[in-house]
Amino acid sequence: MATSHGYPKWLLNSKEDITKSKEWNSFVHELHEAVQQQLTESHVQYFTDLSDAEKELFMQRATKALEGGSSSKNLFTKVSSVMDQRLNDEVSQQLMDDNPTGTKSDLVVESAHEGVISLLKRWPDMKSKLHICFNQPLVEPLRQLAWQLYLSNPRARKIYVDLLNENPRAAMSPLDLEISQKVEQMVLSETTFAELKGSVGAFYAMKATLSYHHARQQTSNRLKDIDYFLVVPFVVVASSNISRREPASGKLVALLVEEYLTYLSTRPGFVIDSGSQLHNEEMKGFVNKVAVILEKHYPDVSTVISKTYIPAREKIIATEKGSRALLLEGLQELIRPMVRTMLIGYLNFETLLFVWDQYIIGLDVPGFSAEWLSVAIATLLGLEHEKLKDCQSPLAMEAVLNRESPHLTVQQFQYQIKRYHYRELFAMLTADQKAAMPVLDPTQSIHPPWRHWYNDQIPPYTKPQDRRKAREEREAERERLLQQQRDAERLKKEAELRDRRVTEGEMIKSTVEERARLDRERIELENQLQEERRKRLDAERRAQEEIEQLRRELNLLKKPPKSPNPSLFSTASYVSRMLIPPPPSPASAMTTIPESPSHTPAPSLNPRAQADEVMFDFLAKIRKSMDKIASGEGPEAEYLDKETEKFISNNVQDIKRAQLEVFGHRLQPGEFERMDAQKQKRSSDQIMELIQKWREDRRAREIKQGR
Repeated sequence: MATSHGYPKWLLNSKEDITKSKEWNSFVHELHEAVQQQLTESHVQYFTDLSDAEKELFMQRATKALEGGSSSKNLFTKVSSVMDQRLNDEVSQQLMDDNPTGTKSDLVVESAHEGVISLLKRWPDMKSKLHICFNQPLVEPLRQLAWQLYLSNPRARKIYVDLLNENPRAAMSPLDLEISQKVEQMVLSETTFAELKGSVGAFYAMKATLSYHHARQQTSNRLKDIDYFLVVPFVVVASSNISRREPASGKLVALLVEEYLTYLSTRPGFVIDSGSQLHNEEMKGFVNKVAVILEKHYPDVSTVISKTYIPAREKIIATEKGSRALLLEGLQELIRPMVRTMLIGYLNFETLLFVWDQYIIGLDVPGFSAEWLSVAIATLLGLEHEKLKDCQSPLAMEAVLNRESPHLTVQQFQYQIKRYHYRELFAMLTADQKAAMPVLDPTQSIHPPWRHWYNDQIPPYTKPQDRRKAREEREAERERLLQQQRDAERLKKEAELRDRRVTEGEMIKSTVEERARLDRERIELENQLQEERRKRLDAERRAQEEIEQLRRELNLLKKPPKSPNPSLFSTASYVSRMLIPPPPSPASAMTTIPESPSHTPAPSLNPRAQADEVMFDFLAKIRKSMDKIASGEGPEAEYLDKETEKFISNNVQDIKRAQLEVFGHRLQPGEFERMDAQKQKRSSDQIMELIQKWREDRRAREIKQGR
């Protein structure tokens, strides 16, 4: 995440950590001593007395003197470790806070690119560091910035902007309509330009850039077809800032004009290929480079080209020298359009921009452009060998290249370049970084007037033994300071360790006390539960005994009387004496079993009806008693109903939550029945374990809250 100053937070934190480190202080101290020694040897009293060029030279010499030393190596190691740690911390924080969809590697690369871009914007002169990206495609933001830095031409941009503000018509070609039609025709006809079809912004950007380019020439001649092709890569690179439905902004068009005109002015002669003697010689030299690469790494391709261009064989004697000349002639005819267009139209946009990336970052290295383009074209021909070997004519080879080359990928080019050319090309890019220390040109420095030197006091001359003694004293002082720092750090670590141990002891003590309290509460709850179970069992036992007693009495009633002619009145009187009807209760109205009135059975009923009536009345009273035992009555019943509803609700929520934990989604009707028996059992066990755990957690929280 970038700060308001444009730098990522991890980069600023890295800088702060490095500048506070002992490695940085040690390096700066030695650098100061190295500069001071140069000042003494040069008989200069103050560093500020030097000119800017001399200051830079002194600093470069001092840095070079420390290069390879212990302080330089320690600082390099410290910088690497701090940046790695800070970048990792930043990415880890993003993973926790933002829940990104990308992987950690993607976030690391993205943050690193953000840091590189912020540094390049602050110090554009560091663009040569991009040489480390050789044989790698640049990510879109870094590519846009790299192309801007290498193709920067503030003067060309200012001329265009001023002209646009003063007289917009002067920035437009008289053939603007024709240029518009040709741009549209080019986009529709070229298969590799499919991404640009239908984009209003891309069309306007290309048309405006080409129209201004033609207006600058102040000629009635039409633009060359090559000019139309060469503007395409710049529009593709800026496509993320171009709307597909609206024309491109003036600021963006000004940037495209600057890059496009700068590129045209820096093209090698063999790319311009105007037909002049100089350009023809450069083209022959370039073709020879491609031929050398083909003969060394792709000999089959060179053989195919020599055999295919039969018409030129009549002019050449069939010797070793003639075969070589035949290859050069055929190769020049084949690759000439590829060189002039810089492979535009031959490669898809992704692969094309990879080739252009390497070309752009090598613009500041003399001779690299020719070497790279020769390698890129030779690699393209080598990758298409299987398709070219069956061709019988030059036209067939050109058709194969036009048809098959757009299918080539960046990875294919990277592999071939890494295999055959990486070491030489990368060494060519980094040669300047290993060059010797530059020599100061006295004519470029502005010395102060002689009077200043005359009035200043000349530093005293010091003997070697005095300088050695002073150096030993400085070393001793530095060692003493380092020892003080080490002692302070050791004491600080010991204090932190003691504090951490005290804190851990308190935490362990509080944990033990909390665990003991929970155990006491658990035992108390278990005792209460056992007591409740005992009371329930006693109540059930008493009820069972009463039921058995009533069943025995009912059986006695069902037995026939011993007298031959029993009277109904005597049987009813006996039942009345044996069973006393219970008092009426409002709860009896909720049962579905009919409850008989609480009075002695009528004498008119027979003994069977009397027994049934007594049994129904008894069962109704038993049901009512069981309801009171199980559910209570009054406030107690209401409390039990609420707790039951709460338990049912929690149980339903736990089941749904457990389904999400086990299956990742809620089950649809019938989905569980369609599973095999083993999966059903395993899933059920997992669900029950989760539900039981959550119930125990809720109970623990309720106990802790004093419920």
